[in-house]
Amino acid sequence: MIGQVISHYNILEKLGEGGMGIVYKAQDTTLDRFVAIKFLPAHLSSNNENKSRFQQEAKAAAALNHPNILNVYEIDEADGMMFLVMELLEGETLKDHMSGLKTGPGLPYKQALEWTTLIAKGLKAAHDKNIVHRDIKPQNIMLTGGGSNIKIMDFGLAKLKSGAGLTRTGTSLGTLSYMSPEQVQGTATDHRSDIWSLGIVLYEMLTGDLPFKAEHDAGLLYLISNEDPPLPSQMDKKIPRQIDQLMLRFIEKNRDLRFASIDDVLTGLNEALASIDTAAVQSKGKAIAVLPFGNISPDKESDYFSDGLTEELIANLAKLKDIRVVPRATSMHYKGTTKDVKSVARELGTRYILSGSVRKFQENLRITVELIDIEMDTQLWAETYKGKLDDVFDIQEQVSKQIVDALMVKLSPTEKVVLTKRSTLNPEAFDCNLRARNFLYQRTKKSMNFAIQLFQKAIELDPRYADAYAGLGETYSSLYQDVERNEAWLDKSIEASLKALMYDSTLPEAYAALGLGYYSKRMFDDAVTASKKAIELDTNNFLGYWILGRIYNNTDRYTESVQLFHKVLELNPDFYSVYGDLQIVYGRMGEKEKYQKVLMEGLATYERYLSHHPDDSRGHMYYATDLAQVGRKEEAKVQAAKAIELSPDDPLMLYNAACFYAQMGEKTQAIQSLRDAISVGYGNYEWLQRDTDLDSLRDDPEFKELIKGK
Repeated sequence: MIGQVISHYNILEKLGEGGMGIVYKAQDTTLDRFVAIKFLPAHLSSNNENKSRFQQEAKAAAALNHPNILNVYEIDEADGMMFLVMELLEGETLKDHMSGLKTGPGLPYKQALEWTTLIAKGLKAAHDKNIVHRDIKPQNIMLTGGGSNIKIMDFGLAKLKSGAGLTRTGTSLGTLSYMSPEQVQGTATDHRSDIWSLGIVLYEMLTGDLPFKAEHDAGLLYLISNEDPPLPSQMDKKIPRQIDQLMLRFIEKNRDLRFASIDDVLTGLNEALASIDTAAVQSKGKAIAVLPFGNISPDKESDYFSDGLTEELIANLAKLKDIRVVPRATSMHYKGTTKDVKSVARELGTRYILSGSVRKFQENLRITVELIDIEMDTQLWAETYKGKLDDVFDIQEQVSKQIVDALMVKLSPTEKVVLTKRSTLNPEAFDCNLRARNFLYQRTKKSMNFAIQLFQKAIELDPRYADAYAGLGETYSSLYQDVERNEAWLDKSIEASLKALMYDSTLPEAYAALGLGYYSKRMFDDAVTASKKAIELDTNNFLGYWILGRIYNNTDRYTESVQLFHKVLELNPDFYSVYGDLQIVYGRMGEKEKYQKVLMEGLATYERYLSHHPDDSRGHMYYATDLAQVGRKEEAKVQAAKAIELSPDDPLMLYNAACFYAQMGEKTQAIQSLRDAISVGYGNYEWLQRDTDLDSLRDDPEFKELIKGK
């Protein structure tokens, strides 16, 4: 068949095969477009029922014109074989997508509900024309545009308005696991059978499993007709209970009590999402933002200590399930703010604000803390603590307990232990760890080398200090990511992270550091497991989300990647490299408007961020690259020059310079910068292959030679 010309279609390649035909990719030589052609094999064409069913598919699909339904162009016959000409889709089936999931049992519930809504919209178009699909299953759902759209396929079993369904008396059509009770019993069906099947698909998307399973068909028939499956939230505790109620209306065995129509389904989906969002808003009652403690020490370099105390306090409170704590990175955005606390609380969506100040002089400490209820406009509690550096652990514990008491939070026995748990009893090691974290967050080659020395000093002072091991693990991986592609860094990162977990198996930062190490070694399955664990232990762990987003981008799961990258920005508005990640993903998805939107958001972020962090060389270079994209070339040159001045020997800086010059159209300088970057250690050749900033260089012979790698 391949290579033949049938009618005016040149058959190019086989795409797939099913019970009702073989599908090929072909070129329409008349309209010069690629299409998909489904042939009814000759040995089936002699059977009138098969022929009728094939014609039925064409008639059903051709009657529909909707963005969530596969387009059918024509039906014809040649050499005794009937064939159907259809739209050629680029993507994967929902079945294949779910089979390839690397994380969790199923899809994130919001993604599952979004895709269910798109399928329902397609079914509504069919039902409005009195067409019942009767074979809704993941194999007949195609994801296109990287998951941004859904297409329903295969109307071969559809029942038309005329009532000429192809089910013979005493038989049933469809795929057993997704069939409604009325289908398996061989009784008359209507649009409510599609609603049942859609519910089964939603259940499978949410849980990664089918609701009814048995070793034999007879057992499966019995379960569908007589037994109730576990609710989605019983299969996965992360699934909101509101979805359970939705599911009960999808798979109600008595179809008169099922959703009556697809319009009701769409309403139910919207109501479930609204109910989930409302519940999240209502949790605001115990939401608190810990603002960065002010440093009023004589030594202004003690910022690391006041910032570190803020971070430690946030981490402690985040372990309590009945308190929602604004992430550290978001809170730090308000460091030195002149905004009043009411404005801050409104922006962060919290009722309570904790603020304070730290005065540190040699070994002496003075810490002042205040807790304010914004809605009641009252000060709930305030305290001043005086002591030595050795007393810092007692002070932290007292502050956490008094917050819990003021908010009237009831602690579980485990939480009571967690609240008094101390990462170290050595105040000098604690101080070294805080200093090291401060250097790590600066993300320059020099600062990260300082961080390593300080983390190592902390470990020397307390060999069981899990937090310091976790920080060391993250720093080693960050050196590999940002400075030098030396595999030794990754081995050290994984070793340090595993040691952290050996001393504290509940430390989310250790799992995140481990995930970063595994990701950098391209051990994606292990990276996903570690990152998911980090998020499970701390839902504000932006690094875990970022690693997952990067992995999904690398594996072409663009829709999920976008969601994760936006979650990173929600948790850490200053993690500006995510804007570049989003540009790459939107570019590959062909989402031009979204690409431009995130580009402009990034420009605003860089301007604000660099006003507070003028020595961040990477920030200046990223800013320069984006300025070049919008034609602000003179400003871009200033930012690029500043970046190179700050970090002239930084591999990542030189790589970003190559991106910048490529954007500016200066190919010779771009390739030279890329060559310089590689010569001093840059080695992320996979990223070179995918980075859209370098697209203008891809036809250049020198560039092709460079990206071959070592």
